Amino acid sequence: MASKAWFKPSALPQLVARFEPPSPSQHAKRRAVEVWTTSCIVTNFGMNCNGADESARGDETDHLPRCSTLVNPANPNLTGPHTFPYFPRGGPQPKAQPNRHAHHIMGFVSQWGGMDSGSGMMFSAETIDGLVHQLGGVGLRAECSLVPTHEFSRAYINQQDTTLDLNGDDAKKMAKCPVGAAVMTSPGGDNLRKHYDCIVHTTPPFYNHPPLESEELQKVLGIERGVSDLHWWSRELLRSCYRQSFGVAFACRQQMLEDRQNSLVHRAMHLVGINGNPAERMANRRVAVPLLGAGCRAFPKDVALDAAALESTAWLADDGQQLARGTSLDNNESAIAFGLLERAEAESLAANIDRLMQDMT
Repeated sequence: MASKAWFKPSALPQLVARFEPPSPSQHAKRRAVEVWTTSCIVTNFGMNCNGADESARGDETDHLPRCSTLVNPANPNLTGPHTFPYFPRGGPQPKAQPNRHAHHIMGFVSQWGGMDSGSGMMFSAETIDGLVHQLGGVGLRAECSLVPTHEFSRAYINQQDTTLDLNGDDAKKMAKCPVGAAVMTSPGGDNLRKHYDCIVHTTPPFYNHPPLESEELQKVLGIERGVSDLHWWSRELLRSCYRQSFGVAFACRQQMLEDRQNSLVHRAMHLVGINGNPAERMANRRVAVPLLGAGCRAFPKDVALDAAALESTAWLADDGQQLARGTSLDNNESAIAFGLLERAEAESLAANIDRLMQDMT
């Protein structure tokens, strides 16, 4: 399962392919998109990789992703698995926490937050969002609880195509990270901070249960209507997750620091003694990205791979336009590093990117 964060820290990531702009401009020449296989993108892609036993493996550990930012597939209220109930693969999310009869394994566990996986169930430490919140601890949970309602929320009718009221309030007024949007937080606790400087949270849609479509939502997310079919809206929302995440992850560092320092979230965290500041390693602009949508959101693998390839290629080809929107001018490399569980999926993603790159030349 592509979004499953297997916790196997002994396995080093393996680079499958690396892509650079075909005709690099002054500002794009240090951009790159990389495709890797990894057993766990959370612990094996950061600045302090669990799998990097440098004394034993020597030069092999020089060829690791070493990302400073992680894209985390989250839920609209950024609760991690703590209050996000069990749901069948592909959704929709039910209103109430499940009872012991909802799944045959539920009579033997005391914590929910899992998803159906055939004859068994995935629980928090087996998913990226769950592991991020487990390692981020109370610091990350506190910061996420203080994130304000997202400015895009006014454009949403709901967060999945159901009349279900998930939280006792109007969902469009409550979402901290609406479907298709992205927000940034610090890593929270030291167990996650040692790996990453920043976490970018984004909420993918359920493939068969996306938010209701509206012209206003298309406008705020930058979605243009193309050839419509049954799942075009789900695909566009998934692509928006990548666009919004890349925009947040590669935003001007100085502007981001100023925004955080002036935010109510940062001030409140400072008052209670929680360090919500990114570390100084942020100059290394390498962003770890899982394959969004292909796990519990139930996107077909080929659809999820297409979305990842299209948006990463578009970012790679954007030679200087992001500069005008505030992208940093430092001399450090900007890179997107995809981490996929299966070699075959990584090779398929690399082939899709390569095909798109050739079409650009």
